Amino acid sequence: VQKMAGMLACLCAAVLLAAGCQAAPADAGAATLPPIIFVPGLTASDVAYRLTTGFQSQYPWCQNSTAFWKVLWPVTKDDTASEQAVLCWFELLQVHYNATSGIFSTPKGMAADSINFGGFVGVNGGLSIAKPYQALGYVIGKNLFCAPFDWRFPSAGHGQDELYTALKTLVENVHKSTGQRVVLLAVSFGPQVALGFLHRMTQAWKDTHVAWFVAESPVWSGSPVATYATISGYGGANMTSFYRWVSLSALSIQWLFPRAGASNTTWGQGEILTQTPARNYTAYDYEALLRDLGLDAWLPGLQAIVNDADLARFDPPGVDTIVTYGFGLGTLGFFAYDKPFVADPNNLPVATVFQNSSETGDTIVPLRSSLRSFYTWPAQQAALGKRFYQWGYPGQPHAYCIVPEGGRCFGDVLGLVINGTLPPSSVSTPPTVAEAQEYARTHAHEPVPLLAGLDRLFH
Repeated sequence: VQKMAGMLACLCAAVLLAAGCQAAPADAGAATLPPIIFVPGLTASDVAYRLTTGFQSQYPWCQNSTAFWKVLWPVTKDDTASEQAVLCWFELLQVHYNATSGIFSTPKGMAADSINFGGFVGVNGGLSIAKPYQALGYVIGKNLFCAPFDWRFPSAGHGQDELYTALKTLVENVHKSTGQRVVLLAVSFGPQVALGFLHRMTQAWKDTHVAWFVAESPVWSGSPVATYATISGYGGANMTSFYRWVSLSALSIQWLFPRAGASNTTWGQGEILTQTPARNYTAYDYEALLRDLGLDAWLPGLQAIVNDADLARFDPPGVDTIVTYGFGLGTLGFFAYDKPFVADPNNLPVATVFQNSSETGDTIVPLRSSLRSFYTWPAQQAALGKRFYQWGYPGQPHAYCIVPEGGRCFGDVLGLVINGTLPPSSVSTPPTVAEAQEYARTHAHEPVPLLAGLDRLFH
């Protein structure tokens, strides 16, 4: 078994994925391998930047131009060498929203992009992630690709247009070179981005170019962890405040706030997500939450992101689809503070009470969020003549289906997309809350620490 290093993924930090090469699904060698394009999660993609003469820093000690492209993410030692260096770095990391134009952008005079689009070198731990697929006969650059992106932006209407243009070209080129339709395999934050891409393609184009959309550990209806990270950061040992500001700089985290609604896959008006001695906050109270934290400047961007059609309407992908998720593990559902919030962006609230969600989850995503597609898409997909499968795996942590160590999920997905073999029907029936709770209770000898999934949220 080979351990794969990865950079933390919910609000940026270290992520560990374990990979090992196991036997291929039955008869895989006799099948023609369908080309796969990975869409990674938040913070997984390296981001580079370049400054032109149009850039003007607000700090006199920061650079105003660069002679060549430089690494923005992951953060380097030089970027954190001093307080002044950190201020320069955060100025470049910050995503800006123009309420008049409705456009999310980097600072004026700054260009930013992912690195090595189509390959795995520009993805943290990417080459290690690719290895078990290579063991099955896949070849990077031939039938195995990756689509890294600037993860600071949420969906297409909010900064991912360049990604979708590049991804469309990549899919078309792979389809042309292999003569086969493509499998889009997305993980964690990736399924939301990939869904936005599919929403913007015509049905005729999807029918011609895409064989499968595989969404592993999606965050369809959000997660309380995203709200917690925005309020209190994470990282421990003097890094909590730093990564809290990473969350505030990358507005994409707000796309993953628990979604308000009256269905069984959203958060209702009576469900308290967090509280202070001064008041309670539900999924309907994000504007009040940001104001109470002194984050009024973030409100216009939040309103635009919450109303984004990709997750607000949640239309079906319109291609054959597999959704996988884990459950039965401790997953944050509620957290509280013993002091009222201070309306100051530089104040870092420290939570004193944590409670896991009663429905359990995959350590990051509560069960209801994972099941949004199960309760929404089957009839819509059938009306389009497209297949839809959703498989649940007890005890599977967030984003572990992507590698063999995650258990049977890895083989189940490849068994279907390569061989057309369906797994046992038991994985197709979603658990009730009582069943998920029972699994968590009977496996209490294998505890998952509260917030353990925080370092895996967006890889």
